[in-house]
Amino acid sequence: MKTASLWGAPPTRFYTFLQRLEQRTTGTPTLAVLGCADGKFVLPAARRGIKVWAIDIDEVTLFGGYKDNDGEQTRVPGLVSRLKTEGLEDLVEVRHGSFVDIHPERRFDGVFTSGALQYSNNTGNDLGDMVTRLGGLVREGGLLYIDYMLPHEEKYKGRPNCPEAGWWKDYFRARSEWNVVYNRAMRPTLDKAHLDYPVDHYHQWGHLLAERHTS
Repeated sequence: MKTASLWGAPPTRFYTFLQRLEQRTTGTPTLAVLGCADGKFVLPAARRGIKVWAIDIDEVTLFGGYKDNDGEQTRVPGLVSRLKTEGLEDLVEVRHGSFVDIHPERRFDGVFTSGALQYSNNTGNDLGDMVTRLGGLVREGGLLYIDYMLPHEEKYKGRPNCPEAGWWKDYFRARSEWNVVYNRAMRPTLDKAHLDYPVDHYHQWGHLLAERHTS
């Protein structure tokens, strides 16, 4: 039985990234998803046979429970339950904790994160250090994909971990180990209401794909 994330479905560009990852990998691709929540990006990868290492700081989104949603308690099945329902447990390793502090002792064909760098609990962490940690998980010849939030909404303005688009260009330009395939700042788009944000709202996203050079 196919399950669904309470945060909606991934954008088309994520599936394009998975296809690119598969095409350039010999054997079974490996992917780290940092800030995985209940598996919005994890299960679509695992369904394709990709082996996933998934981490999130929110215990409820991983293991199930209840979350306050505009004054009401919403049941969250959780990532582990979704994997079990779909028979994908053997393809996904789930870790509870911050990706800033927990690191697997291996590198991956691909590393993916969407918005997690801009989480409020990361405001005290240096953005450059966090991106460097993410990049360190990518094998030579592997791919790093980052969906990053731009400070369109008032609550994100001034956050050190939510800079303008130029920051991303400057960061990767200064690091010769990366070849940036694309780095696009999108126009603000309307996101439908979801858990943790129970009204329709606007976000402005950027998305970046970089390839780690081989020695």
